Amino acid sequence: MNKVRKSIRTIVLILVVVVLSFACTLELLQIQIVDGEYYLSQTTGTYIANQTIQAARGQIMTKDGVILNTNKLVYKVIIQKSFVEAGTENDIIAKTLKILIKNNEEWIDTIPISKTQPYEFTGDLDEQDAVREEMELGVYATADNCINALYEKYDIGREYDEQMRRYIAGIRYEMQIRDFSYQNRYTLAEDISLQSVIELKEQSFMLSGIDIIEEPIRVYQGGELIPHIAGRIGAISQEEYDEHKDEGYALNDVFGKFGIEWSEEETLRGDNGVRTITRDYNGIVISDEITKPVAAGNSIRLTIDSKFQNEVQEILANHINWLHYNNDPNRGNLVDAGGCVVLDVKTGAVLAMANYPNYNMSDYYKLINDKKYNDPNVPNPTYNRCIYGLYRPGSAFKTITGTAALMSGIADENTEVYCGGTYTYYSDYQPGCIMGFAGSLKVREALRYSCNIYFYDMARQMGIEYLASVAGMFGVGTDLGLEIGGTSGHMSTPEYFESLGGTWTPGCTIQAGIGQLETTVSPLHLATIALTIANKGTRYQPYLVDSVVSYDGTETIKKTEPTVAFEFDADKHIFDVITDGMILVADDVRWPMSYGERQLADLPYGVAIKTGTPQVTEDTFNSTILGFYPAEDPQIAFGIVLEKGEFSRLMVRNIIESYFYDNYKPVYDESGKNIILPWGGQETNTEGRPPRGSFSQTNTDE
Repeated sequence: MNKVRKSIRTIVLILVVVVLSFACTLELLQIQIVDGEYYLSQTTGTYIANQTIQAARGQIMTKDGVILNTNKLVYKVIIQKSFVEAGTENDIIAKTLKILIKNNEEWIDTIPISKTQPYEFTGDLDEQDAVREEMELGVYATADNCINALYEKYDIGREYDEQMRRYIAGIRYEMQIRDFSYQNRYTLAEDISLQSVIELKEQSFMLSGIDIIEEPIRVYQGGELIPHIAGRIGAISQEEYDEHKDEGYALNDVFGKFGIEWSEEETLRGDNGVRTITRDYNGIVISDEITKPVAAGNSIRLTIDSKFQNEVQEILANHINWLHYNNDPNRGNLVDAGGCVVLDVKTGAVLAMANYPNYNMSDYYKLINDKKYNDPNVPNPTYNRCIYGLYRPGSAFKTITGTAALMSGIADENTEVYCGGTYTYYSDYQPGCIMGFAGSLKVREALRYSCNIYFYDMARQMGIEYLASVAGMFGVGTDLGLEIGGTSGHMSTPEYFESLGGTWTPGCTIQAGIGQLETTVSPLHLATIALTIANKGTRYQPYLVDSVVSYDGTETIKKTEPTVAFEFDADKHIFDVITDGMILVADDVRWPMSYGERQLADLPYGVAIKTGTPQVTEDTFNSTILGFYPAEDPQIAFGIVLEKGEFSRLMVRNIIESYFYDNYKPVYDESGKNIILPWGGQETNTEGRPPRGSFSQTNTDE
């Protein structure tokens, strides 16, 4: 009996073992075969996140090596999602902000909502709508609605005081629009002090995901030296990202906003590096390495020499100050803005581009947010009048009308038009001449005396279509192709005039012939017209980038070659005739007028200019001028506009003296503040300093 029981127990035990073994075998089969890949990934799987490391942006410098825009290594506070425990983001942000606030640091918070209650929108309508759209709120949502939506979305509770809640909300919003993720780190603050760095590192055990790195930020050290041209960068916009995301941009990148920073974005940007972070299935980081090194961007060397640019800027400002000091309301005392462009005749390179009023790049954001500049009658310093300003050229346009008349065959250099003071061709419209009575004039004398009657008649005979076509050859109404952009301007034509609501009449044609009506150009256009005449019909495309160089400027990578934008199919002698007339204009310039001194005719070589006093309103006029020097072998061309100003011609000698003879010195009163004369009044000293270039002959007009 005992033997039987023992056998039964043995059999049961064997059966249990067999059943358990079979169950274990099935489970092993399930784990190893059916679910093998899942468990293998759990034990050996990793998660990889690639983060961009910002490359140092190329520098922008003048031709003589003055650095305008560069970089500075600073400490940045970044947040790495790979290291942040889910649900702790708000607490980590709050603890970090307390340290930054204690040390008076700033952090990135661009949401257009005030930082204190009552919450109000601070941005424009487009910025407000962008916040509403991002938060999926209606078009009538208030600033309070937006902030409360952020509180709710990111569970920003009342364990924080209201001020801290608002700060956290602003940062969470910024992280949202900058696509904070395992791939995209978030920069919370940059250029923080060493004290903040020390305290953040001391508290690092409580600040998981917070890291301190050294990276470059953009520094604008050019001050008032061509800020309109150098430009600046800013956070990439959604539109810019959508357009350039295939080029490797991320939502937390920067992008050139205007000027060279914008036009040369691709060159300056450089090649970003890659930081690869590998985590296991528990989220623990097992490796963190640089898998692609950073390559700095190439730098841009401009065509502008800093010394000459600064002097042209001073010449423009001093002339305007002199007009104010002169205190003659009938002769430009109300002048409040202007622009001056100087080009290299042989290449089209921009040698100087001065705007008044000017500004310091460090004041840029303060200026663009200053509401007083919403008034169109208050000149905005950040506006580049040299390339975007639209002005009637006035009598400076007569150089084009004269050229067109000679090209068309309706006149030659000896054709005379009688000026009796009034143009009597039309019975119902008989405009006068600024000369009053000038008698019979040929084209040279018509330019010298700026006789309206001559150019009225030439415009009438050739017709607006032909005149407009020749104006287009000079670049009027044309995009001149400058790297940083600019206006195309407009030529008065029946189509354009009628698009503005006007009715074209024969009188419109003759007014277009003297640069009035709706013909508009920029100072750059004026300089380009002068350059084209100086080159006897060859119009070069103006440019600002002399060369692309290595980051430190020691190696030239690409040199800009001059580009012919248009070549006139016309007798070169036509341009000689127009130049002769322009020389006669210059020979008559006397300044100071009260002293009767001929200030241009006694320069070593001939000067060619044409002035204008275009009407803006019934009692407001601008002052315009275009010209080049030396007339015999032109080297520089210039275009100037003074808004509500006068005597732009009195700037010409100063520009020539500065560029060729290093001899520009304004004259001040005893206080040293008020400018008595915007020119030096001294004779040009050319001894031992011949003009640049090889000139064919000296001026023999004397």
